[in-house]
Amino acid sequence: MKKFSVSLGAAALFLFSVGAGPADAISDSSKRSIGRGISLQANAWECNLWAKACDWKTSAKVYKGSKRQKMTWVKNVAQITGRGGSVSIGGSGTGVTGSGSAGTHSFEWTNKNAWMADLAGQARSGYLSMVWGIETCSHASTHHEYLGVKGTASACAG
Repeated sequence: MKKFSVSLGAAALFLFSVGAGPADAISDSSKRSIGRGISLQANAWECNLWAKACDWKTSAKVYKGSKRQKMTWVKNVAQITGRGGSVSIGGSGTGVTGSGSAGTHSFEWTNKNAWMADLAGQARSGYLSMVWGIETCSHASTHHEYLGVKGTASACAG
């Protein structure tokens, strides 16, 4: 019995140290009707267990029924907040702008004449830092000039 508990503990430590795969993700999604049969969906995803790095993703997507709906613009603002010690948070992509303070960072992208805007990045803990997680939020907004439709939706994971 003692040998089994040591092996189980070693396996748990190994899984914690190598990071989490997609099956170990935390996610949230929110879909709001914004008029004329059009809905705006905000999605937030982050890893669950991590030691040194955690990937995050957010998206804003627009649908009319189950089909993609092209809009004048779709904007996604990702807000990533570190919990605990020192966390550096990065985002990537063409046209992505970002800002932040010690614990919270925001990244945004406005995609024109499109149906979606996705953002992704990574949070990394500092050396010898006791970080126990991040919170990933997606704040989505959109507008269709010709149809006169606009709206917002938000989702937070973590």
